[in-house]
Amino acid sequence: MLLRIISAAVLIPAALAVVFFATPDLYLAALAMVGTLCLYEYYQIMAKLGARGQPWFGYAGLWILLAGLRFDWLPAITLSSCLLLAAFLAAMWRRDSIRDRVLGMMVNLLGLLYLVFCLYPAFVVRFGFGPHAGLEWTLLVLAVTWAGDTAAFLGGKRFGRTKFAPKLSPNKTNEGAIAGLLAGMLVAVLLHYVVFVDLPLKHMIPAALLIGLFGQLGDLAESMLKRAAEVKESGHLIPGHGGVLDRVDSLLFAFPVLCLYLQLAYSVR
Repeated sequence: MLLRIISAAVLIPAALAVVFFATPDLYLAALAMVGTLCLYEYYQIMAKLGARGQPWFGYAGLWILLAGLRFDWLPAITLSSCLLLAAFLAAMWRRDSIRDRVLGMMVNLLGLLYLVFCLYPAFVVRFGFGPHAGLEWTLLVLAVTWAGDTAAFLGGKRFGRTKFAPKLSPNKTNEGAIAGLLAGMLVAVLLHYVVFVDLPLKHMIPAALLIGLFGQLGDLAESMLKRAAEVKESGHLIPGHGGVLDRVDSLLFAFPVLCLYLQLAYSVR
C-alpha cells in the first residue's frame, strides 16, 4: 500500500504537469513514451499466449504513426495502408514457421491499432478544440476516470453482489460499475460549477457518462488480454500498481469516445 501511495504521489503530479505545460510536440512525445511502455508490456502478454510479435516493428511503427498523424505527412488512410503493407513484409522475412509469422503479424497490427489509435485522440482532445477548452476537457477525462475507478472499487467492495463480467474480470460488479458512473457524473457537475464554468454542462454530463462507461470497457478489454495470457498484471514497471498498461487502460477507451463526442458537439454548436 505504501508503494502504491508513493507511486501515485509521484506520477499524478507528473501527468498533470505534462497536461498543463507541455507544448504540442512534447505532449505527443510523452504520449509516445507511454505508448512504448504499454507496447512493451503488450508484447510480453502476447508472448505468454504463444504469439510472438516483432517489438522493433511495433516501437518504430508507433512513433512513425503518431508523428505522421501529428504532422500530416500522408492522409490517414494512406498511412494506415503503408502500415499494413509493412506488417506483411516484416512477417514474410522472419525466420520462423509460417504460423508464427502470421501470428506475429497479427500481434504487431493489433498492438499498433490498440495503442496508436487510442492514444492519438488524447492529443486531439488536448489541442484540437482550443488550448483552454482542450486543457479543461483533458482534465475532465482524468478526473472522471480517477474518481470512477475509486468509486467503482469502493462501491463494489461495500455493495457488490452481482458480477459485471465474471469471465473477463471476476472482481468487478454491477453495483461497483454503477457507483463509478455516478461518481464520474457527480465530479463533472462539481467541476463545472467550481472550475470549468466555460464548459457547457449540457455537454459535460453526457461526456462524463461516456468517459465512465468506455473507461470501464477499456479496463475490461485489457483484462481480456491478461486473462487469456493468465497473468494478473500487465507488468511491474510501476511499484505497487503493476504495469503502465494497467494504469492507462481506461483512458485508452475514454479519450477516443470523448474525441468523437467533441467533434460532433463542436460541429453543431
